[in-house]
Amino acid sequence: MIIEGRVFYRGSVRELYLFIDGGVIKDIRLSIDKSQSPNIRFMDRGNIILPGFIDIHVHLRDFEQAYKEDFYTGTASAAAGGVTVVFDMPNTVPRNNRLSILQYRDSVADKKSVVDYGLYYGLPPNLDELFGFEDIAIGMKVYPDDLHSYKIDHISDVMIYNHAKDIVTVFHAEEPDGYISGDDSPSIEREGIKYIAGYTKSIGLPTHITHVTCRSFIFDAKNIYTSLTVDSTPHHIMLSSEDLKYPYGRVRPPLRDRECVESLVKELNGLIDIYATDHAPHTWEEKMDGFNGFPGLETAYNVLATLYNKGVLSLNRIVELYSTNPAIRFKLDNILGYIEVGYLANLTVVDLYSSVRVDPTKFFSKAKHSPFDGMKLYGRVISTFVRGVEVYNGEDITVKPGYGVNIKSFKRGFK
Repeated sequence: MIIEGRVFYRGSVRELYLFIDGGVIKDIRLSIDKSQSPNIRFMDRGNIILPGFIDIHVHLRDFEQAYKEDFYTGTASAAAGGVTVVFDMPNTVPRNNRLSILQYRDSVADKKSVVDYGLYYGLPPNLDELFGFEDIAIGMKVYPDDLHSYKIDHISDVMIYNHAKDIVTVFHAEEPDGYISGDDSPSIEREGIKYIAGYTKSIGLPTHITHVTCRSFIFDAKNIYTSLTVDSTPHHIMLSSEDLKYPYGRVRPPLRDRECVESLVKELNGLIDIYATDHAPHTWEEKMDGFNGFPGLETAYNVLATLYNKGVLSLNRIVELYSTNPAIRFKLDNILGYIEVGYLANLTVVDLYSSVRVDPTKFFSKAKHSPFDGMKLYGRVISTFVRGVEVYNGEDITVKPGYGVNIKSFKRGFK
């Protein structure tokens, strides 16, 4: 197959032809003899072909919480948002922190997913459940209550293993005692971030801190450990504590004041490394009971496009935050994050300028609500390709459940 269109290629948009075979970009050309190339897919020149988005923080639920979301509806939601790879969090029911559960979760995901996926592993209860998890999982996720409830020598053994294996370890960084007691004050997040930065620096652990809510917290972390990376979410970037009230506005870490929101927006061009949704689907009844989190996959690109139209973000920076930098951080940048020969043909085709009114009743996600409900945003996902196959055509999912595979099964563009 050949795709013709305006392609984001090496930092600029160019009219190009992408030759795709076996799920991989085989060639990139400025021109071709069309009479000799009948199988051309033309993308309207009002749209732009980007490296496929990668979302490193999603909760796809399934298992005993399939009523909230499952791997099909969650990855369909991702496809509709232009996301070609999702990383699934381990706070499932049952918890994904034993090797047998990790293996089972991979088998469930393999049967249902329509985009490719990675799986995080939770902090295991003992070292027998540790060895070899990295063969299946993309990384490990550590929660504040993990740090509170496990003996420090156990934590140290796990982190030393992760360091030795060069495994990216993602931290939800809030001070454990305060987190467990329900304290949502900024000091709880600040102290948690400072502790994690100092501890992981001491052992040289590849460290990522997720959903940071204020610029000063990022500065604290990177001032301690320059090698760690951070992400922030669409809701923390766009919404303040004044915009969404309890119970619907409940999320951890919480929405902060307008000053923190404005500081995060500025740091999208600075200290923030990655953009990630923390897609956290719940039923409406659960949200009205104060459950934490929001669905985010189907509005994430719209938030970025809105900031682009406001002059806050360049197209280059959008690609860095939601494609290139995630690939680099998780050591996938030899197959993902760029449009290059030899890379997987994961492509997100977007319109930057159309205005949209957010209507969550049309979501593919089972969570038919949104913190952006009714808001006017910009941008539209025209098409999503995973390994050269169109999985979303702007309206519908176009592949069967099970097309998506574990991204760990790829090496240098080949399965």
